[in-house]
Amino acid sequence: MAKAVVVIFFLMAAVLLPLGAVLLVYGLKPVQVSARYDDSCIPNAPNNLARQRYLWENVNNTQALQCTTTLEIPEDMDGPIYVYYELEGFYQNHRRYVRSRSNVQLAKAEGDPEIYLCEPLDYYAGDPSRLIDPCGLIAWTYFNDSYTMEVTRTDTGNTEELDISDKGIAFEADVEEIFADYEPQNFNPDLSQWRGGGQIQGTPQSDERFINWMRIAALPNFRKLWGRISTDLKKGDRVEVTIMNRYNTYSFDGVKSIVLANTSWLGGHNIFLGTAYLVTGGVSFLMGLLYYFVRLLRPRKFGDISQLKEVDT
Repeated sequence: MAKAVVVIFFLMAAVLLPLGAVLLVYGLKPVQVSARYDDSCIPNAPNNLARQRYLWENVNNTQALQCTTTLEIPEDMDGPIYVYYELEGFYQNHRRYVRSRSNVQLAKAEGDPEIYLCEPLDYYAGDPSRLIDPCGLIAWTYFNDSYTMEVTRTDTGNTEELDISDKGIAFEADVEEIFADYEPQNFNPDLSQWRGGGQIQGTPQSDERFINWMRIAALPNFRKLWGRISTDLKKGDRVEVTIMNRYNTYSFDGVKSIVLANTSWLGGHNIFLGTAYLVTGGVSFLMGLLYYFVRLLRPRKFGDISQLKEVDT
């Protein structure tokens, strides 16, 4: 039995250690670069309360809300390169927030849309004749910062604009099954303080950034896919990001960042899976060695009749 245990532990180590090494190498292969911008976009404000006041005072002044940040590419990045926004301190997983939507309304399916689930964002300004469609807190707080980018090439010094596509960034099942092709009504219709987040571009089904926003994040710190760049970037290239800083994270001391990342066959930058396999394989190897030395130092005596007891019959 002890011999079988040793063999099992060594076999596990022989499988898990090489597999973990491969997973770790390809988990580290994707390149990512990010920059926080919520504080730098309003640099002269002493705190987030002042930044929030600045945001509301300039809600109609796009020039005042515009800022820039620069990303220096640390390694070659082959396309497609994905553009994410990252939020910290935003609890999309709050029970009331999660329930505040109508999937029937979003899909224009048959049945009761249960608009009451969206309270208090079921009717615009509380007017029963002005149904908000799509309703609810999730839709109303739609992220509405936007980005344009241009890259300065390190080898030539030339500057070119990067085309950021918003097509093909949402799950196909979401686009086809969950969101319908219809015109929103009374959805963030003005730029007053009553306004929540952004406005849907086109229809809920065609706005894939909106679809990604509606996919609830499990943790308060999360990323959501905003666009995709087909152009390759080289080490040393400088990407200047022009940001329209509209989204109010200042009221809850949230953090906003812009992220560029590419992927490998394993997915994005992720060391967890490879590390988990290596640790499990290493522990298996050590346990195999432990059992092996215990077996050498204190072997079981086979056929030792002293271990038998006489049993009365």
